[in-house]
Amino acid sequence: MNIGVVISGGDVSGINNFIFQIARLAKARITLFNGGIPGLLEKRHQEIEWRDLVDFSIAAIPIITSGRTTRKLVRSEYETIAKKLKSLHIDVLIMAGGDGSLQFLNTLSEFDVNCFGVAMTIDNDVYGSHYSIGFSTACEQIIKEVSRLRNTGRALPGRVFMVEVLGGYCGELTLQSAIKSNADIALIPECQIAIDDLSARIKSRLASQNSVVILCSEGYTREYSPGFQGAIDTMIKQIEPQIGVRIRKTIVGYGLRNGDPTCEEIYQGTIMASEVVRCIQSGMKNKAIIINSSNKPIPIDLISMKKRLVDTEGHHYKLAKQLNII
Repeated sequence: MNIGVVISGGDVSGINNFIFQIARLAKARITLFNGGIPGLLEKRHQEIEWRDLVDFSIAAIPIITSGRTTRKLVRSEYETIAKKLKSLHIDVLIMAGGDGSLQFLNTLSEFDVNCFGVAMTIDNDVYGSHYSIGFSTACEQIIKEVSRLRNTGRALPGRVFMVEVLGGYCGELTLQSAIKSNADIALIPECQIAIDDLSARIKSRLASQNSVVILCSEGYTREYSPGFQGAIDTMIKQIEPQIGVRIRKTIVGYGLRNGDPTCEEIYQGTIMASEVVRCIQSGMKNKAIIINSSNKPIPIDLISMKKRLVDTEGHHYKLAKQLNII
């Protein structure tokens, strides 16, 4: 069996292991398509050796390049991709990416291409899935940053730190990272805090501890557009006059996309790969694999894929409320 693999959108750590597990479990030849959807169109492909898959399986160095497209493809372009895949004798195409990537797969499947998709985004914002490849490692990078700021705050008391976190209009990465890093406050688009209340909370925390660490989602102020940096600046301008303390800012940005994959990252990628292979071997076609609330991988129809926001009735949101983080 020849399995084609392509990743689309923002790159993440942990994808190497997913590809390795696909090859191991399916005992298949792997053809990588570099550059995302444009790479499929341009037939930028390469076969990868088993030894490379093994050696780089838990490494942070990517074995495949991603890419984005800013427009919707026309029918003739889907036909071109399908013909190219058939000319390479690709039996199954697996794409990892966000909601837009998986919607692309749904259309491509109409051209007699057997397509499987998995969620791959540090934002963890794919509808129906409680986990996406890259999310755990991104959380780990934020935890390390908060830890460093805590240490600085202990050496230089009285500091207020604000860290801007990626995620678009979904606050999942900010919320879970705040819980896991013991940050003091999480500013997420799904839960707005009045400036007066926020300032009072900062002053109260500062009076009782060495430092205050705030995680701010890039989409918190509703100014976000791809590539935008500024939610943190807007918030600092509003808060500083009320607390009378300079806020030190950090924008972690694209560094969140890389780092040594966490144990959870490796495990989640492995169970996703296991379910993809099970579905292929059982004759299923054109599915997306999600991780449900019981941490089990299950197949759903590709047409179901779309973005999601933080579940305000979910466990993490309620826990953050209990911890007074949001």
